[in-house]
Amino acid sequence: MTPANSPRVGIDFGTSSSALAIADTDGRVRFAQLPTLGVLGPSWRTLLFFEPDEQPRGQPIQYTAGGEAIAAYLECMGEGRLMQSFKTHLTTESLGRTTIAQHTIGLDDMIALYLLRLRQRAEESLGRPIGAVTIGRPVRFAGGRTANDDALAAARLLAAARVAGFHDARLELEPVAAAHHYERTLTRPELALVADFGAGTTDFCLMRMGPTGHGSARARDIVGTGGVGAAGDDLDAALIENLVCPALGKGSTYVEMGTERPIPGSYYYKLARWHHLPFLAGSRVRAELERLRRGARHPERIAALMHIIETNGAFHLHKAVERTKVELSRRPQASFDFSDGEIELHTSVSRRAFEGWIAPVTAAIAACLDDTLARSGVSADEVDCVFMTGGTAFVPAVRALFEARFGAAKLRSGDELMSIASGLALCATA
Repeated sequence: MTPANSPRVGIDFGTSSSALAIADTDGRVRFAQLPTLGVLGPSWRTLLFFEPDEQPRGQPIQYTAGGEAIAAYLECMGEGRLMQSFKTHLTTESLGRTTIAQHTIGLDDMIALYLLRLRQRAEESLGRPIGAVTIGRPVRFAGGRTANDDALAAARLLAAARVAGFHDARLELEPVAAAHHYERTLTRPELALVADFGAGTTDFCLMRMGPTGHGSARARDIVGTGGVGAAGDDLDAALIENLVCPALGKGSTYVEMGTERPIPGSYYYKLARWHHLPFLAGSRVRAELERLRRGARHPERIAALMHIIETNGAFHLHKAVERTKVELSRRPQASFDFSDGEIELHTSVSRRAFEGWIAPVTAAIAACLDDTLARSGVSADEVDCVFMTGGTAFVPAVRALFEARFGAAKLRSGDELMSIASGLALCATA
């Protein structure tokens, strides 16, 4: 039982990675050091792994989380169930439950299991019990179209946190948390735009801030917010669909009953997106792909797709794509290399081609930015600075959007991958 007076921490519960931090009374922020493949670090992949053969009957479900889930998955050579991107489904009421041996679990259970293990590992790292938390949430949850969708997602996240042992759980907007982190660097008052680029959403917050802050009642300092479900995962998806999927049968055809038909694109859409990968598992999809392979013009390509699905090779595929994306942020040309059994994919891609593929994503981000400014009644000239946080802040095409509107001199960045957790820890002490 966690003591009611245990310290309040901040959790950046991300689509792809999460972090937990605590702020001391003097404002110093410390991150829980979490294990991944024998190395401790402040970031933990938002993953769960279940071994169906390791589920004793009559016992609670057995699982690993975060970096430990990666280690267990690699040790099992792709056997078992790897679950990720839970956050992306929070607005979906119709998502069913999945079966792990004799257990059936749903989305809310997965989030609670992950947060429970995160809390336990953080307690070991920090050397103290944890019972109170401020968790970050996007302005608009991925997949959310209405205020009711966002309210449902927020309620589910809070409920899962309480099941995970946080007796006092609260939510804070992620860009507001980033603003608290950035505010510590200020020497004068500013009207700042915080641009938070996550894996599933991009969020904006216009906020008045200064070197002394404004106490705990920060709502009055928020001038406007906005969010859109276009973010880092969409950039990865564009690379997969254009670099990888053609070699796996996308755009090809199959013959059935004398008629030539296109290979359905739904398999490739799911392969390219973390949160849809679980929908490719199961006997039904395998039977469908086997039928397509038998009639395919290029059966070896469908066989390669089946191999990646059956061996959970999509995990390594997404890591290879992420490396290419990072390289394209540093130079105008990058290589893409992926090996998995008999599958060998080696090619190069230009930044110019990549920017063409992601144009719909950058256009959606630009439209949301302009809408946020317009609804707030603020012009770009009135904004004193722009603090950009999150991995996508490094992508040149994205950065160019902000340079065009605000000028390069107004752009600020720093601690792009940890500023949300740091700000949440600061919010937790306010």
